Amino acid sequence: TMESREAGQQAGAADGAQEDVAFNLVILSLTEGLGLGGLLGNGAVLWLLSSNVYRNPFAIYLLDVACADLIFLGCHMVAIIPDLLQGRLDFPGFVQTSLATLRFFCYIVGLSLLVAVSVEQCLAALFPAWYSCRRPRHLTTCVCALTWACCLLLHLLLSGACTQFFGEPSRHLCRTLWLVAAVLLAVLCCTMCGASLMLLLQVERGPQRPPPRGFPTLILLAVLLFLFCGLPFGIYWLSRNLLWHIPHYFYHFSFLMAAVYCAAKPVVYFCLGSVQGRRLPLRLVLQRALGDEAELGAVRETSRRGLVDIAA
Repeated sequence: TMESREAGQQAGAADGAQEDVAFNLVILSLTEGLGLGGLLGNGAVLWLLSSNVYRNPFAIYLLDVACADLIFLGCHMVAIIPDLLQGRLDFPGFVQTSLATLRFFCYIVGLSLLVAVSVEQCLAALFPAWYSCRRPRHLTTCVCALTWACCLLLHLLLSGACTQFFGEPSRHLCRTLWLVAAVLLAVLCCTMCGASLMLLLQVERGPQRPPPRGFPTLILLAVLLFLFCGLPFGIYWLSRNLLWHIPHYFYHFSFLMAAVYCAAKPVVYFCLGSVQGRRLPLRLVLQRALGDEAELGAVRETSRRGLVDIAA
């Protein structure tokens, strides 16, 4: 009886392990599929915005965010290949470490840029007169460059303290830097939520000079996407490096949600800029999402004149 009971328990454990493997394979396959879609979507955003990025300061933010998401998704898709192939392929240690640190670098860059555009859009809604007259001309470019530089500095410090890229790693310094990263993530999340809440209240109150149509909604949706889909990846990464306890299933769940987060943003851009019942070029769809109503008006006027000339 004892032998049959033990055999039954072992069979049950084996079935459970097979179900876990099958579930993980499904999650990882979905992650790869979403990552491929995200690569195509963010690549399209980069291509479409690169031609008219300096006409709208907020387009510079979206261009940099798409660049960070593109690099993140590329590393993300490559990093999960060994898990997807179940041990039939394994990368060298330095390749795994490089992919891991590069993913966190792009993750922090994307989050920082989202915070910056949320704060700037909030200022534009709260102080429209100051924003239109007194805003520094190259503010967006400087903020983006400073964001990349500061995140690169954190990336190099973490690589030097926690890996063997620049010598012997320091466990104490590594943990201290990851605690700094955790505080930075918390501060960025709180700042983004505060700015988004103020923006939402300002839009709901109906200011005298409303911000460009569509773009505040785009920012609010991007913030919600991060909170529900992007934040789990940051929590997992900090928990892993700070040796905090997390459930086993959270590993693949956070990877899937990170792919959803990066892949869904281009979909949000194109959905907000589209017009029901009309087919517009993708470049004009992005311009509508950004609020480039002046240029769209010129395009409509040119089209109208062309129709009048043809009719004449």
